Amino acid sequence: MCVSKAPKRSSSRICIHWANGNYMYGEDSLHLHSWSDGISTKLQGNNPNTMRFVWWTAPPHDFVKINCDEAFSTCHRNKASAGGVVRDWEGKFVIGFSHLLNNCETVVEAELLAIKIGIQVTISKGFKRLVVESDSYSTVQLINDGLYTCHPYPKLVSSILDIANRADAICYNHVFRETNSATDGFAKHGLSLSLNSDVQLFSCPPTFSLRSLRADEAGVIYSR
Repeated sequence: MCVSKAPKRSSSRICIHWANGNYMYGEDSLHLHSWSDGISTKLQGNNPNTMRFVWWTAPPHDFVKINCDEAFSTCHRNKASAGGVVRDWEGKFVIGFSHLLNNCETVVEAELLAIKIGIQVTISKGFKRLVVESDSYSTVQLINDGLYTCHPYPKLVSSILDIANRADAICYNHVFRETNSATDGFAKHGLSLSLNSDVQLFSCPPTFSLRSLRADEAGVIYSR
């Protein structure tokens, strides 16, 4: 039996014109290309491989974007943490968060917990129109497509959807790691926290996040 999945109002949309690099048409498209990270493509002559250019984009007006990530310790087995950053439609920093996770065994579980914490924190601050991004495709797919009860994390996915029901609008997007780099410092910072501590919140950008946040704000483009 399949548990609940994200409702259709949460579905990811990206402008096909922007995905193909046709910016002049993309500006007039009804699709909101800024719901996901920026993507353009370029053919490499006779080479069938396509070069992608990606960059972080702000969410639509009156939305905030939550970028989430996880980190695992290389020294301690099952020591993992979650972190993320919330920014508004102008790309301005709203809040950051870090948290040490308890007995977390897999990347997918840690990513799901990062998303759960990110949505909880953001809604608690009064924001109800959310774009949630993760660079874990399988994690986003679990939320958007649902999963069977035999899967290890049906309760966790269901709890995310229950919390998300308090939002007025929400979508979940997979993005490339390059455009999710601002979360890296927050996730790794969580590894330094004590196990029983509450989620650490940042009302101002911490020093370890400034470089990546400025790169996103400047619209730095990455090739892949």
